[in-house]
Amino acid sequence: MAGIASYLDFDRPCPACEGVRRRTRDRSCYTCHLRRGQANFARMKAGVAPIVTRNRASHLDLLRRQKAEREGQGITRTFGTITATRWPTGRLEVHFPNGTSTPDLAKAMPAKAIWQAAQRTPDLWEVLVWAGWY
Repeated sequence: MAGIASYLDFDRPCPACEGVRRRTRDRSCYTCHLRRGQANFARMKAGVAPIVTRNRASHLDLLRRQKAEREGQGITRTFGTITATRWPTGRLEVHFPNGTSTPDLAKAMPAKAIWQAAQRTPDLWEVLVWAGWY
């Protein structure tokens, strides 16, 4: 493979993007490197590692928060008829009185819809204030 910049590996696609093109230099996914931006691609062509977006302390903190969430270390409170759980990763899980629940309120509804729902439901407004959203 001398002189070849990349190769195709159909046996092991990238877990992040499902790409099959790999760099010869370090066997990393070629598509993921291209998605990181032009500056990182220039660094990659020069043989320099791409710029890291998270330092070690931040990464370890994220791992600690994810482990705490897996262990169920969320804070649960009830506001009137709504029960909410604030997880260490920042996710807000809300259970409504009609039986529906949202595992992550931020992903379930756009911000404007959350604001409008909070205006109509005082219990949801209290949940959002408690979670630090408003």
